[in-house]
Amino acid sequence: MNLDAVIFVPALTGSVIVGFVFLMFAAHYYLSVLEGTAAGAREIPWEGDAITNNFTKVFYLAWLMGLWAGPAYFVGRAIASGSDAAWIKLAAPLLVIWVVYPLSQLASLSASSVWVPMNLDVFARLAQKPLVTIGFFALTLPVFALIGIAFKWAYMTRGEFPLLFAGVPLLCFAVLLYARLLGRLAFALMFTKNLFKRKKKKKPKNEPAKSDADTEFDEAPLAPIQPSEMAPINTPDGELAGYNVLMADDPPAPKKRVKAVIVEDDPPPELEPPLRFAPEPPPLPPLQSPPRRPKSDRPLERARTWTDDDDDSTPYGVNPSEVKEDERIPAEVVKPRADEMALLDRRDAPKPPKVVWSVELLAFLLQPGTISALVVMSGLGVLAGVFVRVARAFDPTLGAE
Repeated sequence: MNLDAVIFVPALTGSVIVGFVFLMFAAHYYLSVLEGTAAGAREIPWEGDAITNNFTKVFYLAWLMGLWAGPAYFVGRAIASGSDAAWIKLAAPLLVIWVVYPLSQLASLSASSVWVPMNLDVFARLAQKPLVTIGFFALTLPVFALIGIAFKWAYMTRGEFPLLFAGVPLLCFAVLLYARLLGRLAFALMFTKNLFKRKKKKKPKNEPAKSDADTEFDEAPLAPIQPSEMAPINTPDGELAGYNVLMADDPPAPKKRVKAVIVEDDPPPELEPPLRFAPEPPPLPPLQSPPRRPKSDRPLERARTWTDDDDDSTPYGVNPSEVKEDERIPAEVVKPRADEMALLDRRDAPKPPKVVWSVELLAFLLQPGTISALVVMSGLGVLAGVFVRVARAFDPTLGAE
């Protein structure tokens, strides 16, 4: 009894599922290195992300890569048609993708949508940095060759498990290194000019003069519609119509003129002569001044006017303030932190690099996040490769080894 089909189907299913998970993590790590480097970061800001957010990244990279995979396949097949060398069939498509793919990736990063595969602005910016562009293609050529060799060792050989364990780590390393180089190119092109940017036209300050017809139309007042000119309303009591409204204002009533009249004062009455023997009035008591209040040092009490009603009043006591002067405004509000001042004066703004291609680009490989990403990618890639090799070994159409 042949059990090849029984083993082949689960192995094929496992290779598809594990392979897709491997591509999800690989796409996430690739784009993290690419976007972090394109933003000018020396170290990659590795951040944990949900696995569901990496689902669309696979299709995004598949769109950019698959857009040129078809033409690359036909070009490689046409080149290798007259030769029996197997490496030409693999090298020719890689050369086409090596030239065209970075253009699509740069266009996707600089366009308004990430799904735009080509942009003329990319060619204009690359022309402004010819030495940087030549250096990028010179450095990525061996990286692409390493990707092709590692991919062939990992997934295009039957049996030979040592090649699987050697090819998958090399493939993951080459993918992250290529993302680093491509991100560095995008960062260098960020300081070039956009030659295809359209300038916005300023609106004229002076509005165009209106024609006589427009002026007459604007100045012509609309005649008001009176209720008598409108159709009446049908009600159970009959047709009802409103009262007309007088729109014109009534003329103002004339004001009466007021005349000033001088009123003569009445003559004062004649005083009767005093009696000769009238008794003298009793003497008035001497005036007593109000009691003086003691002087106070408080400015409010010195400016206060004391009256007779204040004799029985008792002023409220005022306690000193319990709030200290230093505690009213927190120190962190008065004096901002150093990182806040750095955001204000833009000290952390990216600056154009003096040297684009340097050994410092490889320093990201020593980060703990990068090492963790390589371990995760390699583990998933090896597991996917095991399923692929088992499925190829028990493929009923090819026969068992």
